[in-house]
Amino acid sequence: MAQTDTIGDTIGATPHDALRRRPAPGVWSPQEYLGHLRESMAFHRWLIEQALAEPDPLIPMVDPDASVANAHYNDDDTAELLAQFDRRIGRLAALLAGLDDAAAKQTLTLGERQITVALIARSAWHECHHHHGDMRRALTGADR
Repeated sequence: MAQTDTIGDTIGATPHDALRRRPAPGVWSPQEYLGHLRESMAFHRWLIEQALAEPDPLIPMVDPDASVANAHYNDDDTAELLAQFDRRIGRLAALLAGLDDAAAKQTLTLGERQITVALIARSAWHECHHHHGDMRRALTGADR
């Protein structure tokens, strides 16, 4: 998986203390981004499973900042977080590989917005790409 390899390279090249340092108030540490991505991949897979299981299920929105604050990712083992992220993105990829065009058009309502399985899949990729950039900016001290 290219995303897990790329993110793993960034994490692996970063000293332990830098992984857990927030570059500014309200900006997650690289370790927190990794934990968020681990959960996000499982959440995206779950959303797709819900959309496939019943017509247009209603799913409440999740507050990612509250979720990260409650999870205490900076206390977790980095290698284990990365391994779990890798497994979860692999499970998501396997699910997506088995979908046909009709499944990609299935919908769910997330908060107040109706979205398709195809959009959920694009969102998962975007999360990885975007948060990898956030990790790199956090490590270089650049503004978000």
